[in-house]
Amino acid sequence: MDRPLQWSRGVKCLAILLLLCGVAHAQLDAGSDADPATGSDAAAPTPAPDPAPAPAPAPAPTPAPTPAPTPAPAAIPGALQQTSGFKDGFILAASDGSSKLYIGGIAQFDTRLFVGGQPTSNADQFAFQTLRIDLRGTLFDHFDYRFLPDFASGKLVVQDAYVDVRYSNVLKLRFGKTKVPFGIERLQHEASTTFAQRGLPNNLVPNRDLGVMAFGELAGGTLAYQLGIFNGVADGGSGDGDLTNDKEGAARAFVRPWAQSGIWWLANLGAGAAATYGDKHANIGQPDTPQWKTQAQTTIFQYIVGPTNTLADTVVADGLHWRATAQGYWYAGPLGLLAEYVRSTQHVVVNGTHDRVAASAWQAVGQWVITGENATYNSVTPRNSYGAFDIVGRVERIALDSEQVFDAGFADPTKSVRGAWSGGVGADWFANTAFRAVVDVERTWFELGAKTGNRAAETSIDARVQLAF
Repeated sequence: MDRPLQWSRGVKCLAILLLLCGVAHAQLDAGSDADPATGSDAAAPTPAPDPAPAPAPAPAPTPAPTPAPTPAPAAIPGALQQTSGFKDGFILAASDGSSKLYIGGIAQFDTRLFVGGQPTSNADQFAFQTLRIDLRGTLFDHFDYRFLPDFASGKLVVQDAYVDVRYSNVLKLRFGKTKVPFGIERLQHEASTTFAQRGLPNNLVPNRDLGVMAFGELAGGTLAYQLGIFNGVADGGSGDGDLTNDKEGAARAFVRPWAQSGIWWLANLGAGAAATYGDKHANIGQPDTPQWKTQAQTTIFQYIVGPTNTLADTVVADGLHWRATAQGYWYAGPLGLLAEYVRSTQHVVVNGTHDRVAASAWQAVGQWVITGENATYNSVTPRNSYGAFDIVGRVERIALDSEQVFDAGFADPTKSVRGAWSGGVGADWFANTAFRAVVDVERTWFELGAKTGNRAAETSIDARVQLAF
């Protein structure tokens, strides 16, 4: 073969090779459009537009605000937070102790029997002597209260209803219906009296009345005092209002000289005195004259009440009325003694005739707790599972100073006595601080009170079942 022909072919091959290398280089400069998946060539595409600038990164989302924690319920004021329990009554109290309510009760179910015949005015019977709900307590530390309704005998009687203002034990103020500060046995709690029925001196002692009273204690209870003004009631009576402008003052002081001595047999030795004074001008609607009753609730003295029930034939109080009493007690271990003397002087009138009537009474009451517990003015607290037992006794008298009240026609000597003596014995079982069983036997002798001579003596048995808390 000719050398020129071979050279020509070589040149052509070199030219083709160079052309292919140029195209390949151009493609590399433009960037390869090979399908990365297949590796094959693709037709040259229309040059892609410049890519849009990358969008600015979206702002980080604002975190949702952390919800505020749900506030805890506001603290309830201490006076509204309540606690409850039982201690000598059901208790509902504020947690800070500033206010409290005690819910108690007193039920006294009696069986009364007359031995050797029955008086005309009474019969053997079962009866509730007392049936009371006792609501008492304190509001805001300084205001005490008590509400004591009684449902015995099928009727409602409000025995106590008062409010005390107490910023110090030295001086407290009481407003409402309460016991008049006078007789020592009358002031004793109804559930704590030594006998089921109070003694004859209580016929001359005011019971409950409406009024205002200041009272307190000094030297840790060494001296107690009461001073008040009241509407005024008859001897032995209670009142819920007043039909006159006349009022009655009352004052009492009681001292226990060795109350803080630590000497056990003298710590509960006390003595006191009290007096009331008023000027009464009563009327038929409110005669303010007394009735005397025995422990068996037999009426033994009363003033004349005429058939027309007018001032012409009915006795009413008219003028000064004063009372005085000396009283005391001594409790040492299982032994107790309570005594009092009472005197009442009252002016009365009937049909324009005036008289001054005086009467006096006294009693002495003894107690022995045979199971060894302490006898106290506030009853007996058993320390054994079977309870505590005591035996009790008393002697007492009540009498008019003279028979002038009969001579002047103010009372009928065939129906009312001039005086009476009484003696009694009894026994008690204190099962616990709430339950008590009582049996008392009492015999009473009279002066006058019958169509001829003296009324026949009365013997009665009074048995009681008591629940008090």
